[in-house]
Amino acid sequence: MNAIDLLGTLMNSSMSRSSGRRIENSIGSSGIGAPGGILGQVLGGATGSAAGSGGLMDMLGKMAGSLSQGGSGGAVPAGMGTGSAGGGLLGSLAGALFGGGAGSTRSTAGAGGMAVLGGLALEALRRMGGTGGAAQSLDIDDATRLVAGLRQPANAEEERQVVDVASLTVKAMINAAKADGRIDETETERIVGKLKEGGIDDEEQRFVAAEMRKPMDIDGIVRAVPNQQVAMQIYAASLLAIEVDTDKERRYLQDLAAALRLDDSAVSHLHSALGVA
Repeated sequence: MNAIDLLGTLMNSSMSRSSGRRIENSIGSSGIGAPGGILGQVLGGATGSAAGSGGLMDMLGKMAGSLSQGGSGGAVPAGMGTGSAGGGLLGSLAGALFGGGAGSTRSTAGAGGMAVLGGLALEALRRMGGTGGAAQSLDIDDATRLVAGLRQPANAEEERQVVDVASLTVKAMINAAKADGRIDETETERIVGKLKEGGIDDEEQRFVAAEMRKPMDIDGIVRAVPNQQVAMQIYAASLLAIEVDTDKERRYLQDLAAALRLDDSAVSHLHSALGVA
């Protein structure tokens, strides 16, 4: 099973009604596309055709501008792709970061999804402890970039690290989807069927179905989180997985943030970046 591909399919398939819009919000000025934000810092010395000379930031600005004017059905910047909101944006981001075009395949969507979640997490960490909303400096080394999905693995060990984070993220999204208590066998089959349309294979279908049938387990998710960066990524992914329109879902997010020991200002930033009240 390719956990990165599966993550791309989950994000592309819009687990909640608002997932696509939230991914759109994530690339805007309140998210990873913020002027002077984390992507500008990470890619300041990049030299690729898309990343160099502000190319990636220009692309993010064009994407956000197009979406704000016409929604996901509006004009699409060149190279963005024409898939669903999540797939097109995620594929474009992966293409811009790593080269090779901006297709909306499962692999590029997965890589773009990792970058969105990682960028949001790092931006939230950068804002922790600031006064008046001011962002702090953040030392971002190669290991941080890797786990944030902002560079490609250089060897098998690094690839394993990225896959582990992607797998944990998938489990966290499925765990969050159980928060309102409405996932029964019929709902499980509906969700798996929708993901099948997105291209997941038989092994992935069995994995998703098995995870959905398990009891909710925040503690199990939290025990597998290695650091605050990944904790932020897990929380951001959980915000994408649910609508957050019931008391049960709100309590779930509160319990998750508390269990992950997330800073209140960082949680607030993630909600704002994704457009979650």
